[in-house]
Amino acid sequence: MRVGIILVLLIAYSAAISASYAEEFDIRLIPSKIVENSDGIMQVFITDGSNIIPTKITDLTVTSLDSSIIHIEKVKESDSGFITEVFVKTGKPGTTTVYLAAPGFASKDIPITVYGNKNSASKLLVKITPDIFTTSGLNDGYISVELADDDGFPVIAKEDTVISLSTADREIVDLVNSNMVIKKGDYFTYGKFYVKKSGESVIYATSQGIETQSSSVTVKEDEDLTIKPYIYPKTLSIHGSPKGFIIVQLQDSSGRPVVAQKDITVFYQIADSDYSEATNISNNYQKKASGYFQISKGSYWGFIQYSLPQGIEDTYDVSISSQNPLVFESEEIKAEDLELMDDKLVKFETVPVLTTGKSELIGVIHLEDEGGHPVNAEKDLAIKIDSSDMDSILVDNVIVSRGDQAALVYGRISRSVPSDLQLRPVVSEGEFTSVDSFGPDTNSLELIVEPLVSEVLTGSNFPLVFYLRDGDEVTSFSENSDVFMSPNDYVQIQPKKILPKDNLVLIDAKSVKKGMADLKFEVGDFKASPVIDNLSSEQVGMSLDHSKTIFAGTNDVFSVQILNSAGQPTFANEDVEINVIVKNQELFEMPSKVTIEKGKYYSLFDVAPKGSGETEVSLLAKEMPLTIEKVSVTSLTPELLISGPASINATDTLVATLSAKANSQALVGMNVKWEVSGGQIQIADSTTGSTGEAGIMVTPQKNPLVITATVSGQWYTSATISKTISVTNLESTVATDMVETKSYKAFEVYGIDPVLIIIPSVIGVVGFLLKKNGQLKIKK
Repeated sequence: MRVGIILVLLIAYSAAISASYAEEFDIRLIPSKIVENSDGIMQVFITDGSNIIPTKITDLTVTSLDSSIIHIEKVKESDSGFITEVFVKTGKPGTTTVYLAAPGFASKDIPITVYGNKNSASKLLVKITPDIFTTSGLNDGYISVELADDDGFPVIAKEDTVISLSTADREIVDLVNSNMVIKKGDYFTYGKFYVKKSGESVIYATSQGIETQSSSVTVKEDEDLTIKPYIYPKTLSIHGSPKGFIIVQLQDSSGRPVVAQKDITVFYQIADSDYSEATNISNNYQKKASGYFQISKGSYWGFIQYSLPQGIEDTYDVSISSQNPLVFESEEIKAEDLELMDDKLVKFETVPVLTTGKSELIGVIHLEDEGGHPVNAEKDLAIKIDSSDMDSILVDNVIVSRGDQAALVYGRISRSVPSDLQLRPVVSEGEFTSVDSFGPDTNSLELIVEPLVSEVLTGSNFPLVFYLRDGDEVTSFSENSDVFMSPNDYVQIQPKKILPKDNLVLIDAKSVKKGMADLKFEVGDFKASPVIDNLSSEQVGMSLDHSKTIFAGTNDVFSVQILNSAGQPTFANEDVEINVIVKNQELFEMPSKVTIEKGKYYSLFDVAPKGSGETEVSLLAKEMPLTIEKVSVTSLTPELLISGPASINATDTLVATLSAKANSQALVGMNVKWEVSGGQIQIADSTTGSTGEAGIMVTPQKNPLVITATVSGQWYTSATISKTISVTNLESTVATDMVETKSYKAFEVYGIDPVLIIIPSVIGVVGFLLKKNGQLKIKK
């Protein structure tokens, strides 16, 4: 009873081992990189990990997810081999999935990529530089359009190609030219556009017979914009012609000046304390008590000079308003009756400035006495103003005309924010006045250098664009600078000087060598290190493809392809003769020359492996780099091992296990032929099980005991192994053995012959459980 239970458990255990053994489908595409509208072969086989298992596939079903990319033409099962050939035809470029299924194997899906034909343009590449704007920053940019194949590789135009541009919202983006031409022999063109207001707009590029492409432009709006008034002076004298200034600025919520993207109209009104419109009776300066003026597009400030009734002492409200942005602001001023005085103090009132690199309005000079009362000039006064940082701001001399009390002050502003800026009128008791300045900080600026086109083709001229970026905003260069590029073998540029007013600077460049170029640029104190990949449509390399596992004695198909600089298949411009050199010629038999004909992109040739081992195969062709591929050949001769004791007692039964492997993989279902000298076989497996093992039970009869196993299979060569076991205490058992030989009856468990149910894994475990050291003693 106990023995029967053990056998049942062992049968279940070995079945579980068999179920856990996993093999799966794999494929090899010939050629490995297949091109649209061509024929190919897909080899289907079984693998375990990285190795091919020579297992026949029956009733294979193959389907394609997208037949417009790859179409299954025919499935040809091998009569004698383990590789199934599937004939395919490719359609359009792209990636799709092939599904494989057959009885006895788990189904599998495998992705396959079909490459585009490198000789024709099928789509456009669109690049916008820059593609993010702010309403207060730069408002112009560039758009480039390139011809490309389906894989995005540049294609030279065979004739003039018209490119039509359109935008989804002309209120946001205005195209300078809606039609551009890529001339014959070129592969790109570019043009300019302007942004007009905040939002996002898509620019479309179309050409007859080529897929339409697009790219988007984003214009970010400065939030919470307002108009801030600055009214100077606050107190006017009623003598002469009392005049003052209303200065307004477009600002954000933080008080930072913002450049207007369109003209902004500002309305003003001056009313007395009874809110009646004041009447101007000045003969010296005629102005209305109400009206309007503008903040011009491209500026951030505007001003108007107003006048009050001469000789009338009163309090007035000066108000400004605008519709976009919606603003109403009011401020009180006074007109006082004061005598003209000789002793004058110069009062300097400033307004915030933006570091534009231009001449900007920075404030108002007006005259006061020691008590802070307004004073009119008895003669023309020229006032000089010193700057604590002449490189940041240089103030123009100010003229206060005879009879006037105030004058505007202008100065040229740099393009970077000074750390501490103060101004002082060069007069007796002139006081220092600070100026709030806004703009890019030199430390936060980044120099950007990039090709204006998406892809650079070796041997072509192309534009490089240089600009400074402060976050999302592009800002102008602040000083004259030469462009310096470190020496390299890949790109050359034309010398050019960058001026302070420049923002997007285009410099002509030429790609002189294919390959990845890590360039180094310096513009003043700024540095940039762009990486440019110089692509080449020429055949620049080769690839050699073969089966994942090559078996000795079984021919294999090798394929050789020519590739472009992107590693993609390209067609031969002329016949390409390739020399094939095998380092170890005793391992392979293959042709010494292979030709890829003009207009084709690959060639196939047969290879006959003559032995197992590893060698190198080298490909050499004119004007292409050496290609070296390591190739291994796997032997189909099984690796055998018999496990069992070195010696046994004559009264014991020998249990031995044969293990068969090839290329570190267990060989399943191999035929096993046993021969025993000096003993009698009790139980023996005729084939290897799921673990590649077969077992045998032998009763010793004489010393020594020799076990020989010969293993063979459909694709493997025959192999033989022997093991010799020493038999001890043989004389004391001879008489008993002779008696029992006459009355021997086959060993049974509950009437069942174990030979019929015990598999290789059972033998090993039974031996371990019933007798330590792998021996099972039979009771006599």
